[in-house]
Amino acid sequence: MLPDSRSAAGIAYRESGSKDSPALVLLHGIGSTSAAWRLQYEPLGARFRVIGWDAPGYGGSAPLAGDAPSAEDYARALSRLLDALGVREAVVGTNSWGTPTGVVFARLFPKRVRALVLGGPAAGWGSAPKEEQARRIAERIERIKATGMKKMREEDAPNLVAPGTRAEVIGWIQGAEGLSLEGYSQALRMLAAVDVPREAAAVRCPVTVVSGELDQRTPPETNAKRIAAAAPNAKLVMVPNCGHLPQLETPDVFNAAVLATLALRQPA
Repeated sequence: MLPDSRSAAGIAYRESGSKDSPALVLLHGIGSTSAAWRLQYEPLGARFRVIGWDAPGYGGSAPLAGDAPSAEDYARALSRLLDALGVREAVVGTNSWGTPTGVVFARLFPKRVRALVLGGPAAGWGSAPKEEQARRIAERIERIKATGMKKMREEDAPNLVAPGTRAEVIGWIQGAEGLSLEGYSQALRMLAAVDVPREAAAVRCPVTVVSGELDQRTPPETNAKRIAAAAPNAKLVMVPNCGHLPQLETPDVFNAAVLATLALRQPA
C-alpha cells in the first residue's frame, strides 16, 4: 500500500518508517513518480525512514524555473526538501532518470550521502553531440504531443520490463498519474545535458549499481557499466531476467542492496 502524499518546500513526497531510523531517499524515473517505490516503502520502512519524492514538475511538486534546469538544480531542490524534513544524511536510491540527480547530489553534498544505490541507471546524453541531444529531446516531446502521456506509457510499459513480468507490474507502469508535459520536458533537457559517468568519477561514497541484464531502455553496456567503472568506490550487480525497473521486477534484489548500506560507514 502506498503512503499518503505530503508536501514540504514545494515538493510532494511519500514517507514510511520511523523518523528515528536512518534516512533513505528514493528518486524515481522520468515516466513515474514517488509511486514507483510501492514495493520499497513497507519492507524498507522497517529499517529506514523512507522518503520518496515527486521530482519538481511531477505529481504535486512545483516545476523548477526555466525550460532547461540542470542536474544541479534538481539536486539543490532535493537538498531543500531534506532540510525541510530535518534529514542531515541519507542513503540515496534511484531509478533511471533519477540517477543524475542522485549522483550530482552526492558530488555537491558529499557529507549528506551515506551511499548510493542506482537501479537501472541512465548515464545521460551529455557526451553526445549537441545536435543529437536536440534531436532526441525533440523526438520525445513530439511523440508525447502526438500520443498523449498516458498512451505513451501504455505503449512503453511492456518494453521496460523483462519478458514474463507479471501483469500487475506492467499495470503500475502504464499509469500516467502525476505526469505533465512541462515536468517531462524539463526532465528530458536535464538528461540531455548531463554526463553521469563524469559526475560519478567525483563521488567518493560507496555506490551499488543494480542493472537488469535485459534492460533495453538503458542498456548496461552504455549506462550501468560505464557508471560503475567511473565511480571510485562502486560495485555492479547484474540481475538476470530483469529489465529497466529492478525495484519493481526484482524488489528483493534491490531492497537487499539498500539494506546492505546499513553496514557502511558515512564517508569522511
